[in-house]
Amino acid sequence: MTRTTLAAVGAIASVTALATAQRAPEPFLGGGTLVEPLRVAPAVFGPDGARMVGDWMPLPGQTAAGASQLVFDCFAPTGDCSEGYYCYEPSHCNLFWTNDMTVAPGTVVEDGASRADFAWFWTAGGEGTSERCIIAVFTQDSVPCDPDSFDYGGWLLDFGTIPSSVGHGYYFANVELTSGVWSLPTGGAGSYGMFYLQDITSSGSWVAATCAQPMLWATGEDRGDPAAPGTQGPLQMDDVAVMDGSHSSSECYSYAITDCPYELGGAAAFWGVREDGCLGLFPNCDGNGGVNTQDFLCFLGKWSAAFQSGSYDADADCDGNGVINTQDFLCFLGKFAACF
Repeated sequence: MTRTTLAAVGAIASVTALATAQRAPEPFLGGGTLVEPLRVAPAVFGPDGARMVGDWMPLPGQTAAGASQLVFDCFAPTGDCSEGYYCYEPSHCNLFWTNDMTVAPGTVVEDGASRADFAWFWTAGGEGTSERCIIAVFTQDSVPCDPDSFDYGGWLLDFGTIPSSVGHGYYFANVELTSGVWSLPTGGAGSYGMFYLQDITSSGSWVAATCAQPMLWATGEDRGDPAAPGTQGPLQMDDVAVMDGSHSSSECYSYAITDCPYELGGAAAFWGVREDGCLGLFPNCDGNGGVNTQDFLCFLGKWSAAFQSGSYDADADCDGNGVINTQDFLCFLGKFAACF
C-alpha cells in the first residue's frame, strides 16, 4: 500500500483503484452518521499545487441556516427514488473528484455559499480502523470534462479521527461557515469538487487518505423531486485511472444509469442567497411556486412524521442543523408567515 503527499508541485496517490465509474454503482442500504468539523482553514488548489492560505479556525457547532436557502441540491435523499445514496464497494478509492453544478434561478451568485452539505464513504484502512479525516471542498468555473480551472479557493474541514465506514455506515456533514464563503461559479454554472486527506504536514504537504469515495446522488430532475434547486449533468471527473492529484482526459466518466435516479454525481448541496426566499423548500414545501395553506400542511406532515419517529428528513429540517425538533417547526412558521 503506497502513500505519498500532495505538495506544491507534487501529487496525491493512495491504494490502487479498481476499474471504475463506467460500471454502475450500487444503492447503499445502510445508514449515515452526522459529523461536524472541529476546525476549518482557507485553502487554494491550482496549477502550482495545493496549500493552506490561512490558519486553522475553530467551528464551534452548527449555526442555523435561517439567512440562507438551498441554491444547489444533489444531497437530500428525497423524490421518487426512495433507495437514497449510491456508491461502490469499500475497496474503491476516489480521493479527488469534480462534478458540474448549475444553481437555482434567482441565486445571488456574488454573495457565494455560506454552507455546504455532503456525504462520503470513509474506508480508511478497512473495518475496525480509524483515521484522521480532512476534506477540502472547492468550487470552480470549469465543468467536466474540461480541464479543472481552479478559479476559486476553498476550505479545508478537519473532522478529527473517525472510524472506517466499513461495517459502520457513511458520514455526512452540514457545514455552515462562520467566516467566509464558497465562491459560486460565474453565471451560476461551473463545478464543485473534493479531496479526501488524512493529514497536512508541518511543511504544508497534503497527505492522502488511505481510501475514501463520495456517496452518489442526483439533482431534482433526475430523482423525481422538481422542487429541489439546481441541476447537473451525468459527467464526473474521478482521479482513479492514475491517482496523481489531477484529472486527465481519460478520467471523465458518465454516471448515467438506466433507472431512477438516472444521473448521479457526488452527493453535495450548497446554501446561499436567493432573490426570492419564498421559492425555496422552506416555506414552499409542495414546490408549486406559491405559498399557501397546502405548504403548511405539507410541512406539518413531514415534520410530524420525522419528529414522532425520531428519524431524519431533510424536508423537515428547516434550521438545517441535522436534528428534527420544535425549532424546525418554529423556523418554518417564521418563513411561512413572511411569505403567506
